[in-house]
Amino acid sequence: MKLLGISMTYHDNNAAYFNGNKVYYHKFERTKQQKRFAWDSAWEWIKDVEDLWDFKIENIDQIAIDFDINSSILFDKDDDGSSIFENIPELNYKISDEKNPFLVYGVKNIWHVDHHYSHALSTWMLEDTNNEPKIRIVVDGAGDYQGFSVFIDHKKIRGGHIKNGSIGLKMKWAGEYLGVQSNNPIDHAGKVMGIQSYGEVNNEFLNKLNNFTMDEINSIFDIEIWKDHIGDDLLSRLKPLDWIRTVHERVGGLLVDFFSEYASSKDIISYSGGVAQNVVWNTELLKKFNNIIIPPHSGDEGTSLGLIEFLRKKNNLPKFIINNFPYCQNDYSPNSNPSEETIKTAAKLLSEGNIVGWYQKNGEVGPRALGNRSILMDPRIKDGKKNINKVKKRENYRPFGASILREHLVDYFEFDIKDSFMLFTNNFITDEFPSITHVDKTCRVQTVEKNMGDFRKLIEEFYKITNCPMILNTSLNIGGKPIAGYPQNAIDLLCTSMIDYMVIGDQIYGKK
Repeated sequence: MKLLGISMTYHDNNAAYFNGNKVYYHKFERTKQQKRFAWDSAWEWIKDVEDLWDFKIENIDQIAIDFDINSSILFDKDDDGSSIFENIPELNYKISDEKNPFLVYGVKNIWHVDHHYSHALSTWMLEDTNNEPKIRIVVDGAGDYQGFSVFIDHKKIRGGHIKNGSIGLKMKWAGEYLGVQSNNPIDHAGKVMGIQSYGEVNNEFLNKLNNFTMDEINSIFDIEIWKDHIGDDLLSRLKPLDWIRTVHERVGGLLVDFFSEYASSKDIISYSGGVAQNVVWNTELLKKFNNIIIPPHSGDEGTSLGLIEFLRKKNNLPKFIINNFPYCQNDYSPNSNPSEETIKTAAKLLSEGNIVGWYQKNGEVGPRALGNRSILMDPRIKDGKKNINKVKKRENYRPFGASILREHLVDYFEFDIKDSFMLFTNNFITDEFPSITHVDKTCRVQTVEKNMGDFRKLIEEFYKITNCPMILNTSLNIGGKPIAGYPQNAIDLLCTSMIDYMVIGDQIYGKK
């Protein structure tokens, strides 16, 4: 049986394909090289997926599609003037309640799946088959008019309508209020996560915000409440960082309280949606819910993986295989791997203060660089953060993450957290690393395990030279552009930025 999952929301369109043996995944911005890429009409995906995986759409047995029900793409017209999605079945909240499939271009068995359910199922590759999470919580922007959803045993028991507010949308709005600049407003929320650390928590205001619940998100972000609390319009406008710092603190606590309504500290919880990319809130959740599962693809770029899982469950198939997760992006892999000599040379270049690009094998799923599509630097360099921000063409207030040999984590950080996907923050217990230390003395740190291949070997070689077991690690792109999907994208970055060297497979490229 051949199955296909197609994510057609407003941004980050992606697809997952099961060929009868294993699952393949692709986020189309990587090869289109358009940040937040989305198809302009409801039919364009057909040619793209046919070309990518070399099949004809009529040979696919079943397709699951995710799109926002208020999207203009639904009204796209075919050549005969009819809407492709004229007869959309109601949203499927339970597998047992599937509606009759509708017809697209003569292909039968095409299912529209609830956006949040697509998110909720997307953690399957991280789950224990014999101990599947009963509780699945999704928090995002506005998928199908919902800001959050709770699923228990695959039944949707609670949803939060965006009329009451959405954490994702309100973080976007907060970015606009604060004057955050982005090529795409969707990126505001992530920037707000970084900038809020520069403010101070107003405890009296926080106590007021503690009265508001998940159904009152609009009130938590209501700037008028802040103005009333300060008592003066001008003074309130002069302290916007304290406002967002306090709001951000409240939302973190609110999420912990909300999760506690449905789960105990020992429960296995699947957590996804765009808000699950907030590493500060994730860390607060992890402190109470040790068995929380958060995928690196928690945003909309992961919903096709949930769609393919929907079809698996619907057809009662064995658990799927996806090779080399999370390094399973179907972008372009170099035709060679770095040799021992190349790895040693790259480590030496890093130890000498150079900025090194690292393009290896297939790219990571999700927005974070995890060692296959990375820009790397010695984290001890005093002005390193400033230099990398120039390379990335992004704001100086934004922090950088790091990758550390797993066994050395507790030598430098407060919490012994395994974090292979850079989804949490950790507190430094040293001040030796200015390039990766945020203003609040934290770092988003990837723990690099012994089975992580060439990237692990690179850090080991760097450690031998410098006695430093970690390196600054940020994604192989510049502001407004996607992570490199072709070797040529990496070469272009080398030629047009302050990157000193680029390692692609077994080749090291420098500037002339």
